[in-house]
Order: sequence, then C-alpha cells, then structure tokens
Amino acid sequence: MHLIVAEKNISARRIAEILAGGKRVSEQKDAGVPTYHFGDTVTVGLRGHVVEIDFEPGYQNWRSETATPRSLIDAKTIKVPTEKKIVSLLQKLAKKADRVTIATDFDTEGELIGKEAYELVRAANKKVTIDRARFSAITAQELSHAFANTTELDFALAAAGEARQSIDLMWGASLTRFISLAARRGGQNILSVGRVQTPTLSMIVDREKEIEAFVPEKYWQLALDFEKRGEVIEARHTNGRFHEKAAAEQARDRTQSPLIVKEVRIGTKQDRSPSPFDTTTYIVAAARLGLSAANAMRIAEDLYMNGFISYPRTDNTVYPPSLDISGILNTLKNSPFKKDVEWTIAHRRPVPTRGKKSSTDHPPIHPTGAATREMLGDDAFRVYELVLRRFLATLAPDAQWKTMKVLFDANGEEYTTTGGQLMESGWHAVYPFSEARETLLPEFVTGEKLPIKKVTLDEKETLPPARYTQSKLIQRMEELGLGTKSTRHEVIAKLVSRKYVEGAPLRPTLVGRVVTESLEHHADTITKPDMTRTLESHMQLIKQSQRTREDVIRESRDMLHRAFDQLEANEQVIGDDIRNRTAEEMNLGKCPVCGGTLAIKHLRGNTQFIGCSRYPECSFNIGLPAAQWGFAIRTDEKCEKHGLNFVRLVRKGARPWDIGCPLCHQINSNRESLEEIPSADKELVDRIQACHIYTVAELAHSTTEDLAKKLGISSEKAAILTRDATVVLEKLRRRSECRKFMRDRLIPRKGRSYAKILAALKDAGITDLSLLAKADPATLKKAGVSDAETEQLLSDAKTVYHSQILKEIGIPAVSLKKYIAAGIVEPEAFCTQSPASLSEKTGMSLSTVQKHVGKVCTYLKKPVPKKFSKLQIERGKKQLLAVSGLSTPQVEKLFKVGIVDGDALLAADPVSVAAAAGIPEQKIRDYQKVLKRKKDTAIIQL
Repeated sequence: MHLIVAEKNISARRIAEILAGGKRVSEQKDAGVPTYHFGDTVTVGLRGHVVEIDFEPGYQNWRSETATPRSLIDAKTIKVPTEKKIVSLLQKLAKKADRVTIATDFDTEGELIGKEAYELVRAANKKVTIDRARFSAITAQELSHAFANTTELDFALAAAGEARQSIDLMWGASLTRFISLAARRGGQNILSVGRVQTPTLSMIVDREKEIEAFVPEKYWQLALDFEKRGEVIEARHTNGRFHEKAAAEQARDRTQSPLIVKEVRIGTKQDRSPSPFDTTTYIVAAARLGLSAANAMRIAEDLYMNGFISYPRTDNTVYPPSLDISGILNTLKNSPFKKDVEWTIAHRRPVPTRGKKSSTDHPPIHPTGAATREMLGDDAFRVYELVLRRFLATLAPDAQWKTMKVLFDANGEEYTTTGGQLMESGWHAVYPFSEARETLLPEFVTGEKLPIKKVTLDEKETLPPARYTQSKLIQRMEELGLGTKSTRHEVIAKLVSRKYVEGAPLRPTLVGRVVTESLEHHADTITKPDMTRTLESHMQLIKQSQRTREDVIRESRDMLHRAFDQLEANEQVIGDDIRNRTAEEMNLGKCPVCGGTLAIKHLRGNTQFIGCSRYPECSFNIGLPAAQWGFAIRTDEKCEKHGLNFVRLVRKGARPWDIGCPLCHQINSNRESLEEIPSADKELVDRIQACHIYTVAELAHSTTEDLAKKLGISSEKAAILTRDATVVLEKLRRRSECRKFMRDRLIPRKGRSYAKILAALKDAGITDLSLLAKADPATLKKAGVSDAETEQLLSDAKTVYHSQILKEIGIPAVSLKKYIAAGIVEPEAFCTQSPASLSEKTGMSLSTVQKHVGKVCTYLKKPVPKKFSKLQIERGKKQLLAVSGLSTPQVEKLFKVGIVDGDALLAADPVSVAAAAGIPEQKIRDYQKVLKRKKDTAIIQL
C-alpha cells in the first residue's frame, strides 16, 4: 500500500482526486478521520501539527517556588500528541504501508510537520520506505511531476522549524509567566510577551509616541488659477512650501497678470509593469481590497488548497524558468477573464518582470486554475482576480506616458504645472488595482500670455507620521527581520486578540503601552528587533546546515538569561508599575449616582459587569454579556452625553462587538421593557430613568418606601408599580427563555438570523414557550423556519413547556424523564389515561403513578381517579379478558376510562363508556350481558 500524508484534509482529498486520474476515489472514515482510497493508494490529511512541544511534567503550576519563570529557559521539552485520533490512524496505516510519501507544504513549517509525520510512521514501521513530494500548487501538472520526482525530507529545514518552536516556547512561556505574576494578573487577563510579538508591539508604541510628541509646523503654499480656451488650470509656485508667512504674502502680492509661458518641456516616461507577488506584496495589495493580513492569508491558503493559486507563503519575486507560463495562460482562458488573458498573450512582453528577491523553494504567487465567482464566493473571487490580474500584469508590456511640464512667469514669480497622458496603456489594461490618472493639458507656446483668474495662499501644517496599517507593519517587520512570511500576519492577529493593539490603522491600548514601556525601562533587549533578527538569521543558517539546532537554542537561552538578570532585579518595580498604570484601563468614568468611578469588573468564570468604586455604599451597576461573547475592554471613544468611555467585547476568531456607551446601551435596551409595565406611562418611565433605575429587575426588587421617595409618588402607586414590574419581569424571563430555546436549535444561514426569526415571531404574538408550543406551523414557516425545523421545534417546545408545568406541579425530574420516554408529555394525558396504563408504559410502580396522577388532576381541576391496588388491577384485568369478545386493546381502552374490573363495567353507563373509550355502545351492552349471565350463574351455583 502507498500511503500519502498531506498537511490538511482538503489537500489529501484533492491530491487523491488528481492522482487517481479519473478513477473512482472512495472516502472512508476511521474514528471520524477521513481517508481517500484509489487503487493501492491511501491519502490522509493531518491538521497541521498533530504533535506539539511542551515542557515536561512539573512546570504547570505558575506559582511554584521551584519551577520559576526563569527555570523554563532550561526546562526539558517533550512532544505531546494534540490530535490523538489522527496520530493513531496514521500509525495504523503506516503498519500496512510499503511506501509512505510526505506531501505537506514545502516550507519550514511544512517540513517540520512532515518530519513529525515521518517520526510517527517510523515508530510504527521501521522498515517502510519514506520519501517526500515537493510542489508549489495542487494541480495535475505539479503533482505528477512531484510524485514522479520525489526526494528525501529536508531535515535541516525541519531542524530550523524545531529550533523556532523551542525558542518561541521558552521565550513566550518564561516572559509571559514572569510579567503576569509580577503584575498579579491571570486567567484571561495574563500579559503575553513574545520574541517577535514584543518588538512588533514596541514599534507600534514608538510610533504612537512620535505622533504624541509631534509639534506641527505651519507652512504656506501659493497657487493660481489661469484660463486657456475656456478651461481653468491650476499652477503652483515653484518655491513649494514657504516657511515664513511674510515671504509667502510678498510673493502673492507680486503675482500679477499676465501669466507668461517661459518654458514647455515635453517628454516620455516608461511606467514599468509591476513585479510578481511574494507574500508581503500580496498582503499589501489585498489590504487595498479591505482585507486584514490574517484574512488575506486565510483566503489565499483556501485558494491554494483548492488548486486555484500557487503556494501563498513565498519570498520569491522571480518566476523560475521551469514555470509553464504559456500553459497557465491557456488554462486561464477558461476563466471569466478570457479577454484579458487573450490580450496579454497578444501583447506579451519577451521576459516577465522580476523583483529583487529570488529563492528556490516556491515561485511567486500566481494563478493555477480557472475559477468563477459562483465557485468561490465574493471575497475569495476578489483575491483570485487580484492574483490573476497581477500575473497578467507581470507579462504585459510597460505603459508609456507623454509628459508635459510648463514653467510660467507672473511678474517675476515662477509657477509651474505638469500633465501626463497615457499613450500606451500596457499593463494598466489588465491591472485596474493601480489607477492610471491622466492630467491632460492644452498646448502651450513659449512667450504666450494668459490671464490670471485667482491667486490662492493656503496656510497648512505639517502632519505627524501615520500609524501603521497591518500591511505597512508587515513590510516594516520584513525589513527588520522580525518573524517570517508565514507568521507575521499571525503575530499581528495575536496582538489584537491580546488586546494590546486596536483599530485600523493600529494603535496601542493602554495595557499594550504599559507593558512595552515597562520592559523598555527594565529589559530593553526584549523590545528591540536586534535580538530577534540575530536569531532569525541564525535559524536561516540551520537550513543551510551551517549551524545546528542545539547551537542556536543554546545561544537563545544565553540571551534570555541575560534578559532575566535585568527583569528579576526589577521585579517589584515592574509589577508595581504595570499594576498602577493599568488600573486605569478598566475605568470608564463617573458613576451617575454617586460620582464614584465606574469600572469594568471581571469575575471568575464568564461573569463581567460594570460596577461603582464606592460599593457597597453605592450599588449602581450595569450588566454586560457573559465573557463567552467577548472579553470587555475600554476604548478611547467617549460618550458626549454621559462622559463614559465606550466598551468593546473582544473574542478570538470573531469580530469585536462594539457596545458603545454602556449607559446609553443600558438605557436604550431596557426602555422598551420598562414601557411594557401597565402602570408606567412615558412620563413616569422618564422619571424612573432619571433616578438611575434602568431595568425592570431593579424596579421589581425595589422596596415600596424607597421607590415612592425616589419617584415622588404615593406608596400605593409605588406598590402597584413594583407588582406590575414583577409580572413584566416574569414575562421577560419567559421571552429570554424562548430566545435561548430558538438559538440552541436553529442554525444561522445566509439571509436568515435569529434576530429576524424572533422579530417575525414576536410580530405574530409568539414571545414565550407556551405560545410557541401552541403555534401554527404556517407561522413558523413564514418566519423563515424550514418544514423539518418547524416540526422539530414544535415537538421540542411542547416537551420543554409541558415538562416545566409538570415540574411545577411536583413531578420529580427522574419520573418526568420516564414519562417523556413513554410519550406522556402533556399534563392532560395524566387525566385521560388510567394509572394502570401509565404504570405499564413507564415501568414505574402503580402507587407512584397514582400519586402523580392525583397531583396533575388536582392542578387541572379534574376528577382524581379512584385508587386501586396492584392486586386489584391484575384481578380486574383477568376478569375483563375472560369476557367473550373483549380483547387486550379494548381492555386497555377501558382501563384508560377507569373501568378496571367486571363490577365497574357492569355498573357503568354504556353511553358514557362508549363515548369515552371509543368502543361501540352495543358492544359495551353485549359485554355487560355476558358479565350479568356469569354473575347470575355464580349465584345459582351458590
């Protein structure tokens, strides 16, 4: 068996489909892990790293006196499986294999993942042949070549990846633990520090300091408008910026008509086609489409794994000679860009453009397959188009411009204007992402005199340096040697998720700034790029077999020990500094009730809220969604009305949830609920909110005396108000319960959300489970719920709602489960079926069932069935079954209506029994005749 190991499941599936060459590929699953089979070949996908390195046992306790943060520098590491099912399956397949091919991505990370798979395979099968397939695109041509020309794993490249893993673990774990403990922060509040992350954050902080320290300087610019052939044209003074206002005013005053043409310079300019995309230039271009660095890479990786573009992690900007450019162009004729492709073929430059960086691992990013918007979706198609058009642009001819520069004289003052006309569009014809703006000027003749229409003197100020955008930061990281093409966007994403930076462009949060400045003061080597750049360059030497992994890790340990010498000497100072300065990060502003400070509070678990610093004297607070919806942080924006900082919920892998002013949010989100209170008109609701009572719950829990005093109303009216609030509070609880019920059972999909469905149901008057349980299916379908979902929702709603009623009546939870399992859901079923029948269906004792039936019938105000012993029931059933013509199903029907023996049937009214049990009246009379004859015979015999 030939086993192929890919990096991800999607890659494994595509590799199998391509290599099968049209043969059937069957998918099988082992413990939920898919494998793909064709002929004697099996492909299996990993999930990236299926093992990770961690410290050996004994280092988990952060507060250990022996396993201190510094001890992590020299701590031994072990490899721990993170995907046990995949590891188990890989080794199971390896035992059956006679050849294993590693087909992970060909870069440092991919080679390390491949080596991890190699070691797992070797542990299971020591003799199996293992080779390596290297490719830059998941296409038929690339894969055929890769599998026909396999090589060995590049253990030096993998060693560089292992070195990075070990170094990042020791730096991140030891420094994060040290700073967090010093600042007494834990849980979701830890202070993360990293080898690449911290110097990157330092750059953002330093830029913010530059902006704050910037002192703008005034300058003046002089321009004039003149007219030629009815067209108004602007010319600017050749002096550019005047730094003295008086000089600018003198030049303005000297500027007088006529404007004389002194010189006309006409020339041409070559506008060179852009170079191919490497990872960094791709991210910069994708940013202009509005994509974050992380999102741009995620989409590019999806396109690569589906065979539409080449591998997106590359430093190369030179197409290798082996790249079949003509073949790619022919493939792209099948895309929606056929006309652009054909134009490029017709006008193709002799040699593609090339950038300054050339490497042998992967070619520049380029398209590899034809795709449509319908196949990819909007965002992915935009990225695909960007990559495709950039590829075409690198093959298209240079653009040619005609340029004109005109020099004018206005009474001794020189002015100039420039124009440009695109004579040959070249690459601009296929690459609209770089706009070619033309400025067309009329013809001018030296000595020509023109009238001046207006002279303008503008006062301006110099601007501070711009904050970093994600793409510009990645460019700067590359220049400084921080991180790699594969990790830079992840570093930025981590800074955002750690709440160290925010916004677009990026700016540091208070905590990000405090941590950086504290480290700069006491261990500045951690915040500077020099150390990281040195380690990165040495890891490159590992790839080239010029240094060993152990050697570079040892060097890293020495660097980190020196940093800890500084840190430990200043531990108390660092901790106090961070604590004192970050206490402010949760403060939002003044409490509206007492003037104290409102601050975000995070408690253990998921609880978070906004409370007053003067608690318990002041109990004012504002609720926040549980932390599972996002960790609450303060932003710089302030509410003009309440003076409170805005609040944002940040959750990894999700967009931030901007709550805005928490008090405005509290007021607006609860206003509608307050107006539902019958005894509270609009004017009273205004007065309630003015007294800083914002929720129905606060109103319901207020004492009559306190409420009457605060609102200036009578005690009687206050009592009515709290009573009505209690009723509304229960209604809100049921409404919330119904919303949660719906969220738990409905899957959001495009064009449909919980909010839309709930709003539609609310308009239809369905606001709680009791109403939902009785709802017309057509109402749910109209709200956007499918037929299958409607059936399940109504069934579940009935079960949940009736279970609640039965619990309130006093049916224990254990018994309730048995009733539901037997199909006994509605309370009315307890009164329409005999206790004996219920006992038989549920397996519970007759006495227990009779007790439950008594409670339910009493609650429903229905007659409580007469109690019978188990022996009486068994004897009665025997009597009834002895009656000629009475079958077991009919006896069950009689039991349901309380007829449990012959005497009861003999004494019953045939009309009533027939109606209740569903047995024809004549049959009841026939059974009674049989019983009467039996009874008379028994008397005679006596």
